[in-house]
Amino acid sequence: MAHAPTTPARGPARRLLPALAGLALLAAATGCGGAAEPVSGPTSTGSAGAAAPTSPSTDPSRDGGTTVDGRTVPAVAPGLGFPDGSKVDTVFGDPSSATVILTAPPPEQVLTHYRQAGPAAGYPVGTDTAGTLHLAGRGWTVAVITSSRDTTVTFAHAQPAGTTAPPQGDSEVALTGRDLGVTNLPFNFRFPPGSRLRDLSDTTAGARLTLVEPAPERVLAFYRDHLPRGFFDVTGDRTVDGTTTITFDKDDGEWTGTIEATDDRVTVTTVHHR
Repeated sequence: MAHAPTTPARGPARRLLPALAGLALLAAATGCGGAAEPVSGPTSTGSAGAAAPTSPSTDPSRDGGTTVDGRTVPAVAPGLGFPDGSKVDTVFGDPSSATVILTAPPPEQVLTHYRQAGPAAGYPVGTDTAGTLHLAGRGWTVAVITSSRDTTVTFAHAQPAGTTAPPQGDSEVALTGRDLGVTNLPFNFRFPPGSRLRDLSDTTAGARLTLVEPAPERVLAFYRDHLPRGFFDVTGDRTVDGTTTITFDKDDGEWTGTIEATDDRVTVTTVHHR
Protein backbone atom coordinates (compact mmCIF):
# COMPACT_ATOMS: atom_id res chain seq x y z
CA MET A 1 0.00 0.00 0.00
CA ALA A 2 3.11 2.16 -0.23
CA HIS A 3 2.79 5.41 -2.13
CA ALA A 4 5.37 7.93 -3.19
CA PRO A 5 5.43 11.14 -1.09
CA THR A 6 3.77 14.15 -2.62
CA THR A 7 4.38 17.81 -1.98
CA PRO A 8 1.90 19.96 -3.94
CA ALA A 9 2.08 23.70 -4.45
CA ARG A 10 1.10 25.78 -1.42
CA GLY A 11 -0.01 29.30 -0.59
CA PRO A 12 -1.28 31.76 -3.23
CA ALA A 13 -0.80 29.34 -6.11
CA ARG A 14 -3.90 27.46 -4.97
CA ARG A 15 -6.01 30.55 -5.68
CA LEU A 16 -5.21 30.30 -9.40
CA LEU A 17 -7.40 27.22 -9.98
CA PRO A 18 -10.51 27.75 -7.82
CA ALA A 19 -13.18 27.35 -10.49
CA LEU A 20 -11.85 24.01 -11.78
CA ALA A 21 -11.52 22.48 -8.34
CA GLY A 22 -14.85 23.87 -7.15
CA LEU A 23 -16.73 22.53 -10.13
CA ALA A 24 -15.25 19.08 -9.58
CA LEU A 25 -16.40 19.13 -5.95
CA LEU A 26 -19.90 20.26 -6.89
CA ALA A 27 -20.14 17.47 -9.43
CA ALA A 28 -19.11 14.91 -6.82
CA ALA A 29 -21.46 16.26 -4.16
CA THR A 30 -24.55 17.06 -6.23
CA GLY A 31 -24.10 15.43 -9.61
CA CYS A 32 -23.97 18.72 -11.48
CA GLY A 33 -21.39 21.27 -12.50
CA GLY A 34 -21.01 24.59 -14.18
CA ALA A 35 -18.57 27.19 -15.38
CA ALA A 36 -17.07 30.05 -13.45
CA GLU A 37 -19.15 33.11 -14.18
CA PRO A 38 -18.07 36.15 -16.21
CA VAL A 39 -17.71 39.67 -14.91
CA SER A 40 -20.76 41.92 -15.12
CA GLY A 41 -21.94 45.09 -13.40
CA PRO A 42 -22.27 45.02 -9.59
CA THR A 43 -25.72 45.40 -8.07
CA SER A 44 -25.14 44.90 -4.33
CA THR A 45 -26.67 47.91 -2.57
CA GLY A 46 -28.22 48.89 0.72
CA SER A 47 -27.11 49.55 4.27
CA ALA A 48 -24.50 47.45 6.03
CA GLY A 49 -25.85 44.02 6.98
CA ALA A 50 -28.95 44.36 4.77
CA ALA A 51 -29.77 41.95 2.00
CA ALA A 52 -29.21 43.14 -1.54
CA PRO A 53 -32.54 43.62 -3.34
CA THR A 54 -33.81 40.91 -5.64
CA SER A 55 -35.29 42.40 -8.79
CA PRO A 56 -36.46 40.72 -12.01
CA SER A 57 -32.99 41.21 -13.51
CA THR A 58 -31.21 39.53 -10.57
CA ASP A 59 -33.75 36.91 -9.44
CA PRO A 60 -32.05 33.53 -10.00
CA SER A 61 -35.38 31.86 -10.72
CA ARG A 62 -35.76 34.10 -13.78
CA ASP A 63 -32.37 34.56 -15.35
CA GLY A 64 -30.09 32.23 -13.39
CA GLY A 65 -27.92 34.68 -11.50
CA THR A 66 -27.29 37.58 -9.12
CA THR A 67 -24.35 39.94 -9.44
CA VAL A 68 -22.11 41.09 -6.60
CA ASP A 69 -18.78 42.91 -6.81
CA GLY A 70 -18.92 42.60 -10.59
CA ARG A 71 -19.27 38.80 -10.56
CA THR A 72 -22.35 36.79 -11.48
CA VAL A 73 -23.40 34.13 -8.98
CA PRO A 74 -25.54 31.59 -10.87
CA ALA A 75 -27.63 30.42 -7.88
CA VAL A 76 -28.67 32.64 -4.95
CA ALA A 77 -31.61 32.00 -2.63
CA PRO A 78 -34.15 34.76 -3.43
CA GLY A 79 -34.27 37.57 -0.91
CA LEU A 80 -30.91 36.89 0.76
CA GLY A 81 -28.41 38.72 -1.41
CA PHE A 82 -25.01 39.64 0.01
CA PRO A 83 -23.75 42.00 2.72
CA ASP A 84 -23.01 45.56 1.70
CA GLY A 85 -19.36 45.97 0.69
CA SER A 86 -18.93 42.34 -0.37
CA LYS A 87 -15.69 41.54 -2.20
CA VAL A 88 -15.63 38.30 -4.18
CA ASP A 89 -12.54 36.14 -4.51
CA THR A 90 -14.08 33.11 -6.23
CA VAL A 91 -17.40 32.05 -7.78
CA PHE A 92 -18.27 28.63 -9.14
CA GLY A 93 -21.38 26.54 -9.73
CA ASP A 94 -24.50 26.47 -11.88
CA PRO A 95 -28.17 27.54 -11.53
CA SER A 96 -28.89 24.72 -9.06
CA SER A 97 -25.92 25.17 -6.71
CA ALA A 98 -23.26 27.86 -6.39
CA THR A 99 -20.43 28.75 -4.03
CA VAL A 100 -18.97 32.21 -3.38
CA ILE A 101 -15.81 32.99 -1.40
CA LEU A 102 -15.96 36.50 0.10
CA THR A 103 -12.85 38.34 1.32
CA ALA A 104 -14.94 41.26 2.64
CA PRO A 105 -16.73 42.24 4.79
CA PRO A 106 -15.18 40.49 7.83
CA PRO A 107 -16.49 36.96 8.47
CA GLU A 108 -18.47 37.93 11.58
CA GLN A 109 -20.29 40.63 9.62
CA VAL A 110 -21.21 38.11 6.92
CA LEU A 111 -22.59 35.76 9.59
CA THR A 112 -24.61 38.63 11.10
CA HIS A 113 -26.05 39.46 7.70
CA TYR A 114 -27.36 35.95 7.09
CA ARG A 115 -28.51 35.45 10.71
CA GLN A 116 -30.75 38.48 10.26
CA ALA A 117 -31.69 38.22 6.58
CA GLY A 118 -32.35 34.46 6.58
CA PRO A 119 -35.34 34.20 8.96
CA ALA A 120 -36.77 37.50 7.68
CA ALA A 121 -36.76 36.16 4.11
CA GLY A 122 -38.19 32.74 4.99
CA TYR A 123 -35.00 30.75 5.65
CA PRO A 124 -34.95 29.65 9.33
CA VAL A 125 -31.62 29.00 11.01
CA GLY A 126 -30.90 25.28 11.27
CA THR A 127 -27.52 25.36 13.01
CA ASP A 128 -25.32 28.25 14.14
CA THR A 129 -22.10 27.13 15.80
CA ALA A 130 -18.31 27.50 15.59
CA GLY A 131 -18.40 30.02 12.75
CA THR A 132 -20.77 27.93 10.64
CA LEU A 133 -24.37 28.84 9.83
CA HIS A 134 -26.95 26.72 7.99
CA LEU A 135 -30.28 28.00 6.70
CA ALA A 136 -33.09 26.12 4.94
CA GLY A 137 -36.41 27.22 3.47
CA ARG A 138 -38.36 27.97 0.30
CA GLY A 139 -36.75 25.00 -1.42
CA TRP A 140 -33.17 26.19 -0.73
CA THR A 141 -30.36 25.33 1.64
CA VAL A 142 -27.65 27.87 2.51
CA ALA A 143 -24.31 27.22 4.25
CA VAL A 144 -22.09 30.05 5.54
CA ILE A 145 -18.67 28.85 6.70
CA THR A 146 -16.05 31.26 8.00
CA SER A 147 -12.29 31.09 8.36
CA SER A 148 -9.95 33.66 9.87
CA ARG A 149 -9.58 35.39 6.50
CA ASP A 150 -12.67 34.82 4.37
CA THR A 151 -16.20 33.42 4.22
CA THR A 152 -17.60 30.72 1.95
CA VAL A 153 -21.30 30.93 1.13
CA THR A 154 -23.00 28.05 -0.70
CA PHE A 155 -26.56 28.19 -2.07
CA ALA A 156 -28.30 25.02 -3.28
CA HIS A 157 -31.77 24.05 -4.39
CA ALA A 158 -33.24 21.44 -2.03
CA GLN A 159 -34.82 18.34 -3.56
CA PRO A 160 -38.45 19.29 -4.34
CA ALA A 161 -41.11 17.51 -2.29
CA GLY A 162 -42.63 14.49 -3.99
CA THR A 163 -39.66 13.90 -6.26
CA THR A 164 -36.80 11.44 -6.10
CA ALA A 165 -33.21 11.92 -7.05
CA PRO A 166 -31.98 10.04 -10.12
CA PRO A 167 -30.50 6.67 -9.20
CA GLN A 168 -26.77 6.79 -8.57
CA GLY A 169 -24.38 4.05 -7.60
CA ASP A 170 -22.37 4.36 -4.41
CA SER A 171 -19.25 4.90 -6.52
CA GLU A 172 -20.68 8.23 -7.75
CA VAL A 173 -21.63 9.98 -4.53
CA ALA A 174 -19.12 11.35 -2.03
CA LEU A 175 -20.58 11.97 1.43
CA THR A 176 -20.52 15.17 3.45
CA GLY A 177 -20.02 15.46 7.18
CA ARG A 178 -23.71 16.21 7.50
CA ASP A 179 -24.53 12.87 5.86
CA LEU A 180 -22.60 11.08 8.61
CA GLY A 181 -23.42 13.38 11.52
CA VAL A 182 -19.96 14.99 11.73
CA THR A 183 -19.85 18.76 12.23
CA ASN A 184 -16.29 19.92 12.89
CA LEU A 185 -14.56 19.47 9.55
CA PRO A 186 -12.78 21.78 7.11
CA PHE A 187 -14.92 23.22 4.32
CA ASN A 188 -15.22 20.85 1.33
CA PHE A 189 -14.03 17.83 3.31
CA ARG A 190 -15.77 14.73 1.98
CA PHE A 191 -16.00 11.04 2.85
CA PRO A 192 -15.77 8.13 0.41
CA PRO A 193 -19.02 6.76 -1.00
CA GLY A 194 -20.54 4.08 1.21
CA SER A 195 -18.67 5.23 4.33
CA ARG A 196 -19.64 3.80 7.72
CA LEU A 197 -18.03 5.12 10.86
CA ARG A 198 -17.68 4.41 14.57
CA ASP A 199 -15.86 5.83 17.60
CA LEU A 200 -16.77 9.40 16.70
CA SER A 201 -15.42 12.31 18.74
CA ASP A 202 -16.71 15.66 17.40
CA THR A 203 -15.82 18.90 19.21
CA THR A 204 -15.07 22.48 18.21
CA ALA A 205 -11.36 21.58 18.31
CA GLY A 206 -11.89 19.03 15.52
CA ALA A 207 -13.14 15.52 14.85
CA ARG A 208 -11.77 12.00 15.14
CA LEU A 209 -13.47 8.87 13.82
CA THR A 210 -12.85 5.39 12.51
CA LEU A 211 -14.05 4.38 9.05
CA VAL A 212 -14.96 0.69 8.93
CA GLU A 213 -16.19 0.91 5.32
CA PRO A 214 -15.17 1.09 2.53
CA ALA A 215 -11.95 -0.93 2.45
CA PRO A 216 -8.78 0.98 3.43
CA GLU A 217 -7.29 0.86 -0.06
CA ARG A 218 -10.44 2.50 -1.45
CA VAL A 219 -10.35 5.17 1.25
CA LEU A 220 -6.71 6.00 0.49
CA ALA A 221 -7.41 6.20 -3.26
CA PHE A 222 -10.37 8.49 -2.59
CA TYR A 223 -8.38 10.96 -0.47
CA ARG A 224 -5.37 11.01 -2.79
CA ASP A 225 -7.76 12.25 -5.46
CA HIS A 226 -10.11 14.37 -3.31
CA LEU A 227 -7.71 16.33 -1.11
CA PRO A 228 -5.79 18.22 -3.84
CA ARG A 229 -9.01 19.03 -5.69
CA GLY A 230 -10.57 20.41 -2.50
CA PHE A 231 -7.76 22.94 -1.88
CA PHE A 232 -6.15 20.77 0.77
CA ASP A 233 -2.34 20.74 0.88
CA VAL A 234 -1.09 17.15 1.18
CA THR A 235 1.94 17.45 3.45
CA GLY A 236 2.82 13.76 3.66
CA ASP A 237 1.96 10.32 2.29
CA ARG A 238 4.04 7.41 3.56
CA THR A 239 3.77 3.81 4.69
CA VAL A 240 5.68 2.44 7.68
CA ASP A 241 5.25 -1.07 9.12
CA GLY A 242 1.99 -1.63 7.27
CA THR A 243 0.34 1.68 8.27
CA THR A 244 -0.17 4.37 5.64
CA THR A 245 -0.52 7.95 6.86
CA ILE A 246 -1.63 10.89 4.73
CA THR A 247 -1.29 14.31 6.37
CA PHE A 248 -2.88 17.53 5.10
CA ASP A 249 -3.70 21.10 5.97
CA LYS A 250 -6.12 23.74 4.71
CA ASP A 251 -6.45 27.52 4.85
CA ASP A 252 -2.74 28.05 5.53
CA GLY A 253 -2.75 25.75 8.52
CA GLU A 254 -6.03 26.80 10.13
CA TRP A 255 -7.03 23.13 9.74
CA THR A 256 -4.73 20.11 9.80
CA GLY A 257 -5.58 16.44 9.58
CA THR A 258 -4.46 12.85 9.10
CA ILE A 259 -5.80 9.80 7.29
CA GLU A 260 -4.23 6.73 8.93
CA ALA A 261 -4.92 3.36 7.30
CA THR A 262 -4.13 -0.17 8.42
CA ASP A 263 -5.21 -3.42 6.80
CA ASP A 264 -8.70 -3.34 8.32
CA ARG A 265 -9.61 0.24 9.26
CA VAL A 266 -8.96 3.93 8.66
CA THR A 267 -8.78 6.65 11.30
CA VAL A 268 -9.60 10.21 10.21
CA THR A 269 -8.55 13.13 12.40
CA THR A 270 -9.09 16.87 11.83
CA VAL A 271 -7.79 19.64 14.09
CA HIS A 272 -9.02 23.24 14.06
CA HIS A 273 -6.24 25.67 15.06
CA ARG A 274 -7.85 28.92 16.20
